[in-house]
Amino acid sequence: MITVWFLLALIAFPGSPAITYKGYYAYHTEKECELQRPHLENFLVDLEIKKGRGTLYVETYCLEMQAFSDQLEQYRKEKDIRLDGEKLIDL
Repeated sequence: MITVWFLLALIAFPGSPAITYKGYYAYHTEKECELQRPHLENFLVDLEIKKGRGTLYVETYCLEMQAFSDQLEQYRKEKDIRLDGEKLIDL
């Protein structure tokens, strides 16, 4: 088992009966995860504005978690998969 820091976003919309949650990426250190939090928040706000939903509330958290080392290896392999000719990148 290895320790990773998982970036989680909680999103609330007015008039919605539930809070939406989404998980994004795992990082090796808490510092790496914390550095990505504002980027993710800005990304989610921009995405929702483009969808026409400009009113929302976003909170992000870095959660410490244990993961199996083979999961990390699989992630490293899949992270370089190309989508529509462009390389996928971490936020």
